Amino acid sequence: MANKRRIVVVGGVAGGATAASKARRCCPGAEIEIYDQDEFISYAGCGLPYFIGGHSPNWRRLLARTPDEFLEKQGIRVFLRHRVSSIDTKNKTLRVVDLEGVSELSIEYDVLVLATGAAPVVPPLPGRDLEGVFVLRTLTHALEMKSFIDLQAPRSAVIVGGGAIGLEMCEALRRLGMEVHLVELQDHVLPPLDADLAARLGEHLESRGVRLHLEEKVEGLEGDGNGRVRRVVTSAGPLDAELVLLSIGIRPVSELAGQAGIELGARGAVRVDRGMRTSAPDVLACGDCATTFHRVSGKESWIPLGSTARKQGRVAGETAAGNESSFPGVLGTFVLKAFDMAAGKTGLSVSEASEAGFQADAVTLEDSVLPGYYAPHSLPRLTARVTVEKGTGRILGAQVLGDFAAQIDKRLDVFSVCLLGNLTASDLSSLDLAYAPPFSRPVDIPIVAGNLAEARVLGRICTCDAEGLE
Repeated sequence: MANKRRIVVVGGVAGGATAASKARRCCPGAEIEIYDQDEFISYAGCGLPYFIGGHSPNWRRLLARTPDEFLEKQGIRVFLRHRVSSIDTKNKTLRVVDLEGVSELSIEYDVLVLATGAAPVVPPLPGRDLEGVFVLRTLTHALEMKSFIDLQAPRSAVIVGGGAIGLEMCEALRRLGMEVHLVELQDHVLPPLDADLAARLGEHLESRGVRLHLEEKVEGLEGDGNGRVRRVVTSAGPLDAELVLLSIGIRPVSELAGQAGIELGARGAVRVDRGMRTSAPDVLACGDCATTFHRVSGKESWIPLGSTARKQGRVAGETAAGNESSFPGVLGTFVLKAFDMAAGKTGLSVSEASEAGFQADAVTLEDSVLPGYYAPHSLPRLTARVTVEKGTGRILGAQVLGDFAAQIDKRLDVFSVCLLGNLTASDLSSLDLAYAPPFSRPVDIPIVAGNLAEARVLGRICTCDAEGLE
């Protein structure tokens, strides 16, 4: 019976494509279909800024699998340009609109997987529809922007929003020779980082020709009289722009689920349990449209990341196939490159730990990552800030910032694994990490952070009673 089940997936990028593929491996006889309203599925969304910036000029290399390959290799049927307009959870049917044929279909399912993803937040700004104004979330968005750049050769750009995509696009557009302005409502770029660390990243952006406009609000866009954008009006005045990227943030695409009476959770995302089950029978959700569990705070969260979507997709695929599977949650780990610097975070900052009910403090250290005798003229440096629970010494999070050559991802991953293992500062100080001069110093950054945390947060400072010595 299980091998004859009909599994329907709505959305086919990271979460949906992974769910369909895993369901096929777990249930070889199932009938599996994917419906997506876009022109492309199963592509590397995180690679879009690098395609636009010219690192990977062939957009087809971003495709992981085409619809034909899904059918030929896995027997999964893919329907592009098909929008699911409603879900009847009682009768287990979908209403599907064929956007090319302008017709409607009624589709039955045994198990439904919602992987509708997330969409850009676009406020109702005057001039939003002018030519040259873009968002960047899908491959279609990227192709539209790249075509505009190739045809119009814009010389100036304004990026609205200083999050990860905004910073990566600063580098991409500067690489193409544009004058770039970055407008951010907060007082620092990359809001997940502490302000003083992010300020150093902002200084680096400015050193590479990006003009920062912090604590400024975009009030509208103005055109040239021919329908093309020419200025961005902010609370501090106008900025010339022949290209505008609105990278203000994203939201979960959960309207379809909500209209069907399916329960929503954190940030309006579809609420799921550890097996990716929603409140409706035989309806699952995964990826950027779904909630998750933060393994440090212990709270339901919405943390949209491509890596999380794929892991949730695997669990959704197993559950859809009738197997027992569980997604344990996330730490919110991310890393990004901005010109010659990199920044990342895992777990909680001190302020976030306090909000979650922890008594916490942090230690911050900055050092070179290689011994001076190995590379005396080019020592890459790294700053790490580690959040530690008072009393227990448990590691609650880490922020890392430094030269791109400092391999901050390596150190960030060490901290991430420490969080998963509920390790303490004492555990951190005794880690047995690989060492050789081309890779690190004898006592690497995570170990030094553990030593500092033991001393400064836990108060374990060596003392000596001189009168007691023999």
